[in-house]
Amino acid sequence: MAEPPSTPPEPAPPAPVPSPAGPARSPHPVLALPCRSLWRSRHRPEDPDRFLASLRDEARRLGRQGAGAVEFHADACVLDARYAAPGPWREAGAILAAEGLAATVHLPYVWPDLTALDQTVWEGSIASIVTALRATSPLTPLLAAVHPANYATQALVLATPADQRPGLLDELATRLVAALRRLQTEVPPATAAVLALENLEGMPWALFDSVARAAGVAVCLDVGHAVSNGDDPVQLARTLGGRIRGLHLHDAVPPAGQGTGGAAVGRAHLPLGQGSLRLPELAAALAETGFAGPVVLELETGDALEAAIEKVRAAWSTAYR
Repeated sequence: MAEPPSTPPEPAPPAPVPSPAGPARSPHPVLALPCRSLWRSRHRPEDPDRFLASLRDEARRLGRQGAGAVEFHADACVLDARYAAPGPWREAGAILAAEGLAATVHLPYVWPDLTALDQTVWEGSIASIVTALRATSPLTPLLAAVHPANYATQALVLATPADQRPGLLDELATRLVAALRRLQTEVPPATAAVLALENLEGMPWALFDSVARAAGVAVCLDVGHAVSNGDDPVQLARTLGGRIRGLHLHDAVPPAGQGTGGAAVGRAHLPLGQGSLRLPELAAALAETGFAGPVVLELETGDALEAAIEKVRAAWSTAYR
């Protein structure tokens, strides 16, 4: 797949960035578990006062489960104006600090689209994500993951005929590089340092890699998305090395069709052990590179989450001993 057209020569890969202020970093990866008290429903954030009143107990419970960090979905910042200001996040950060926990952030991904060919949508998407980056900065997150596109554009790519897909992807990639560069200039350096581009199905890995390099951002390796895109996350972990800012972890099955990064995709966000992810090998590959960043377990609560925590603990204790 061709690299983004009209982009300047690639800069050197982003160097590993220093950890932001906050709880002391471990030489081992930090398990991040999702915050549920932030949300009343899948599309509606909780009232900030109720969220903060519930967060301390949730943080303590997550800590007992083995979390070193709590994951927050910053779509709340675009769905409720009260979360677009730093106040609630400052209080949340203080609660986490009191419990010895760090934070990770998933930047808005349902509504914004950094690849939008519609200029108004593109500008608004940048503004939404800048707002979320600034608002959540009091959390001093270890990771702020951003999607390359929203689900509508992803569906368009997957539905585009194979002979037309390269041209579309090149146009989208050019928009994405420009957007990522804008994001980094519109927030403080410490905030820009934790920004990482997450891989999604439908985007060939070579193109994803060239975009991240051209934009000068780190990578959030979503291992489930890699598997369901037909890529090998173990090999990617070795290849990326110090460019990985964080991981999103869930199991997946690869596409039934031929090729990678094409119209066929598998199924992701499965409980660990129900797909083809080779977790012990992944942990070993990450240990070889010295990875010690956040690993966000993207699973629902319940038995599947508890079982996944045990699998992660076992894989990491073996790989990092």
